[in-house]
Amino acid sequence: MASKSEMLKRKINQLAELVNRLYEYYVPPFTINAVQLTEDEVQSVIKDLKAKGGLQGWLRLDGTYYTTDLDTFKKIIEWDWTDTRKYLDQVFDCDKFAMYFKSRMAIDFHINAIGVILDYSAGHAYNLVILKDAQGVKYYLVEPQNDSIFTYDQRDIRFYRMAYYYLLM
Repeated sequence: MASKSEMLKRKINQLAELVNRLYEYYVPPFTINAVQLTEDEVQSVIKDLKAKGGLQGWLRLDGTYYTTDLDTFKKIIEWDWTDTRKYLDQVFDCDKFAMYFKSRMAIDFHINAIGVILDYSAGHAYNLVILKDAQGVKYYLVEPQNDSIFTYDQRDIRFYRMAYYYLLM
């Protein structure tokens, strides 16, 4: 029969193994090289959104924004598990999904060029991401509940109407 000390050591080892397994799911298995957006690049996106109509206001959160390219971002959202969270009406619903996703990207990858769109015309909240590659800067809409990423022109206006919305970024 094992002593209390041996049983305790075994339990501690089991707990350490479980923590290590959880760590593998929570900590990104890769790193990225985030790139800084210029003020002109950020403003060009805001100007385009305003020209399309519907943007009631941009609530700016940071003075400098960092991002990545589309392929890297797709790899990130494939790894991220925001979409696996359980939807809870009025508790953890679309606006919480969007804020949670935005926060995880800043915490885990230092990408803060992700906004939360509060789309009052559609009664929905989701994300906007500004990405940058060798061809320049582009923005996309992201549905954090199912990991879909699409352009403004590809959006389904039933859910992403953007006729009256605010951008928090």
